[in-house]
Amino acid sequence: MARALIMLPMLAVLSVVAADNADLVLPPLSNDTSLPEKLMVFVPGANVATEFYAEPALAIQQHSTEMRLWVVIPAMPQKRCIVICPSSSVCFELQRYVQAVVGQAVAQGYAGGTGGADVFVTGHSLGGICAQKLVAAYANSSDPTERYEHAVIMGAYVDGHDVANYPTPVLTLGAELDGGAARPGVTSLSLASSDGAAASHGGAGGAWQLTNKPVVILPGLDHSSFCPGFHVPGDVFPADVPNSSSTPLIAQHVAAFLHLHTPNVSSATTKAALALLSSSASYTRSLLAPLLAALALEGPAQDAAGPQAPWCAESQLALAQLDDAHSAAVAVRAVFADGSHNFEHTRTHYAHSGATLTLNASGYKAAFGSLDINDKCIVAAQEIGCKFVSKARIDEQLNTSAKRAIGGRLEGTATPVRAAPPPLTCADLNRRAYAAAISMLETTPAGLHTLGRFRTRGRPMCFLDDAPTTGNIGPLFVSSTLKVHDNGTCLSVQSVSLGPVPLDSWLFPGVHYCKLLSPARVVDYMMIDALKPTAGCLNA
Repeated sequence: MARALIMLPMLAVLSVVAADNADLVLPPLSNDTSLPEKLMVFVPGANVATEFYAEPALAIQQHSTEMRLWVVIPAMPQKRCIVICPSSSVCFELQRYVQAVVGQAVAQGYAGGTGGADVFVTGHSLGGICAQKLVAAYANSSDPTERYEHAVIMGAYVDGHDVANYPTPVLTLGAELDGGAARPGVTSLSLASSDGAAASHGGAGGAWQLTNKPVVILPGLDHSSFCPGFHVPGDVFPADVPNSSSTPLIAQHVAAFLHLHTPNVSSATTKAALALLSSSASYTRSLLAPLLAALALEGPAQDAAGPQAPWCAESQLALAQLDDAHSAAVAVRAVFADGSHNFEHTRTHYAHSGATLTLNASGYKAAFGSLDINDKCIVAAQEIGCKFVSKARIDEQLNTSAKRAIGGRLEGTATPVRAAPPPLTCADLNRRAYAAAISMLETTPAGLHTLGRFRTRGRPMCFLDDAPTTGNIGPLFVSSTLKVHDNGTCLSVQSVSLGPVPLDSWLFPGVHYCKLLSPARVVDYMMIDALKPTAGCLNA
């Protein structure tokens, strides 16, 4: 592959259009030799030419005011860094490419170190995946010219989202409208790991976390915002924020992280860097809080009796359709089963203890990605399976079904009778999941903004009637899946149901089973996929 060095005059960077995807070397903007000299390696995303990163690189230089920052952007073979760095243990070829372009910067006057504390490795999308693999691969090298001590990952994540155990300080920088594999729900996994690391270093949100393991999602940006001028397939597009605003915002955060890892930076700049990252981290938590609350409903939730399935428990109570007086006399539990096999062997139960009727349901969740790899960016459950005690059985046990109406009054009383509501279906419970998602989004400012944008721009959800299980055969129910299909107009949802089985049935009388939609899937859909032509995880 032909590799050419392009040294770009600073005033011409923004207008560069090149078809040959050449290496780029951007010298520092400052001539003040008293400033520390640093170098940033910027690994491009898949199928994205290096020139699309010239503008954000320049902006990062402009905001890195207390250093002389060089930036090198190495061209990747086939525009896919993964072919030369498939894993941290096989990343030597990417190291060779990076060191070669660093050498080009040295030839042009870069006087800092070619590794160690002087070099920051950055990458976007697949380039971010490769960048973090490269840094991890050489973090413990005995040769300081091979090591890299800082990483900035844009629209990507470290392996396993294990920010806590990543060997160097790392900034994870996401976008609110990222439509692919680094969407906010996925980034929440990195934040959870970062919070775990911060627990023993002053707690979440403290200076240690902001300096060493910050995880930030920038408002209004999409995946393509990191490579202005290039539209990443599968992205939410256009972003809420134009490139003229998103590029400086990205640059400010990267420069803040760089300043926090540059010696002798002024206290004012350090304070400003921490304040910026703290503010953005707070926004990130506001954005993710509704999703995390919805995810908690999937389970397992631990209590003294073992793992529980909260959404199945809530749905069991909803299915009973009890008035306040009878609700007070019912206790609901839903054991969480680990996997469909264990779920198949769970059974519903009911029992009286004094004046209390205890209902024991059960539930499990199935992860996305088991059927279609294009769904692996969704952290919500693909389905929540629940086994319920039927409404008819509950009415029987509470003796509500034995009451007869005479002349519009309960027999033997002056209490007027209201018509009994029709039994709820699994589809009705899915509509409750939709309503629950809205309620959770309404709890934070960022969630309210998400909800408003969905109502303005988003495609709706469509709830179809339940698909019954053939013959009410339990194993067939367990092996079935919630049917979720994006038809381009709406995200259609259809539950598989079993029952409600009559009380006089010889097999599993008085049960009602549902494959349900997770409220977390609704939140995620409103955040991302509703704003796209169709749902999915495709990114460069």
